[in-house]
Amino acid sequence: MNSNDRRTILSLTVRTYFIRLFYNYNNLFGEGLCYCLSPAVRDSLLSSALRENVLKKHMKFFNTSEYMSGLAIGIILRNAGEGEEKMESIKSVLSSVLGSIGDRLIYKLVVPVIVLTSLNLFASSRFQPDNYTVITVLSLLFLFNVFGFFLRYCGISFGLRNGIDSLKVFHSAAYKRITSSLRILRDVLALILIINLIIVVFF
Repeated sequence: MNSNDRRTILSLTVRTYFIRLFYNYNNLFGEGLCYCLSPAVRDSLLSSALRENVLKKHMKFFNTSEYMSGLAIGIILRNAGEGEEKMESIKSVLSSVLGSIGDRLIYKLVVPVIVLTSLNLFASSRFQPDNYTVITVLSLLFLFNVFGFFLRYCGISFGLRNGIDSLKVFHSAAYKRITSSLRILRDVLALILIINLIIVVFF
């Protein structure tokens, strides 16, 4: 697939929003992966029989984070020409790495920062929010969704360009600085929230 085909990448991105719907205890995100890959397989030059076989090969155990699913899809498509054994090896690496990274980045850092910021705004207004508070919280939710789209869309593009080497970004100094800054911000916001709640209750 041409990595510059933005229409296909956009179609793949939209499908990653539904990958959670296919989650099951037999192959986790295996069926969801097939659903996400189908536009790329459909746009390929393969015959219908070969397309079906390609999708069947991916109907196996696969784990990821929905926010990192775009990167996984990009890497898998970049290595689509590899043999089945090599492909399974790549998917095994992706299953063990991306699920863990996605959970730590999104659910332990980004989401807590947004939630704690919102709670601090409500607490500072003594839980009688004004227009500024409501607009700010809604803006944070909007920015979070933009960030989620960015992770998916750019993850597919990045994975298509760099393949399995894309995972090196998570060992980079820049990524470590970002996660460290988010961790500090999360802890500071939690402390501020405690102070705000004490003020609301006792003063």
